[in-house]
Amino acid sequence: MVARARDRFAAERRKLAKRRRVAARSGALPNLIVIGGLKCGTTSLHHYLTLHPEIQMSRPKELNFFVEELNWELGPEWYASHFDRKVPVRGETSPHYTNLPRFQGVAERMADLLGDDARIVYMVRDPIERILSHYLHNSGAGYETRPLEEAIVAPDSTYIARSRYAMQLKPYLEHFGADRVLVLDNAELAERRDETVRRVFEFCGVDPNFTSEQFERMWETGSARAKEGGFRIMDRAVRLPGLRALDRNFDRLPESLRWMVEKLVHDPDTGPAEKPKLPADLRDRVVAALADDGRELERLVGRSFGWLS
Repeated sequence: MVARARDRFAAERRKLAKRRRVAARSGALPNLIVIGGLKCGTTSLHHYLTLHPEIQMSRPKELNFFVEELNWELGPEWYASHFDRKVPVRGETSPHYTNLPRFQGVAERMADLLGDDARIVYMVRDPIERILSHYLHNSGAGYETRPLEEAIVAPDSTYIARSRYAMQLKPYLEHFGADRVLVLDNAELAERRDETVRRVFEFCGVDPNFTSEQFERMWETGSARAKEGGFRIMDRAVRLPGLRALDRNFDRLPESLRWMVEKLVHDPDTGPAEKPKLPADLRDRVVAALADDGRELERLVGRSFGWLS
């Protein structure tokens, strides 16, 4: 998945000089970053934010600029070229920004470049549900070949690490302060969408009363949704040389066209794909591995989630 994220911007590296000239004329740094988490509803949130007339969210969605191993080398001018200085709130969404311990120093780079103007949104989810969704995404796309039980408890398990929300969140609290960081539960976005989106708008400092009929949609609500393997086929297909341009440019498509493609691959009317269940002994091991971090997250944000009880 990381190699694919880097490959999506191969053409950008070739056009870097031109990008810098364009950025100098019209670009601006963002002041809103959705940092993750992976499989926690960031795609839906990104599109809801895009609909607001006072907000511009990047196309493509995941710029991954502050990850040194991905796009940091492209420079601030390249990054700024994705945003319009005339729009009050400019943002992007990159779940790799909460991919510790693999990617280090992201929050520090972000704070150094964006300063006090940036606001951070971190979406979280029942950690066991997130792990299962993450595993289904990887296995459905061919990134993961190990059985569920083996993959989750591996010593270097990214499934566990990316569900350690407190660990991922702490650098942002340290560098931006609690008043500039908003933590949202995916369940809130699913069950109380209007209220939750209004809360994000208030946090961003834009009109909180804006609404859209498109708020009724949930984008990419489940990986490998189609039982026939549609997700597996599509996700592998876009890695073929002739279709890589489609993968690189998918997030740049107009919202209406994106929705047609999303509906084909991740049909929101079919309901989420059936997820495997963790055997009781394995669930106990996962809960034990995440319990301390879960308590720390609740302390940091001042609320109870009740996930691991």
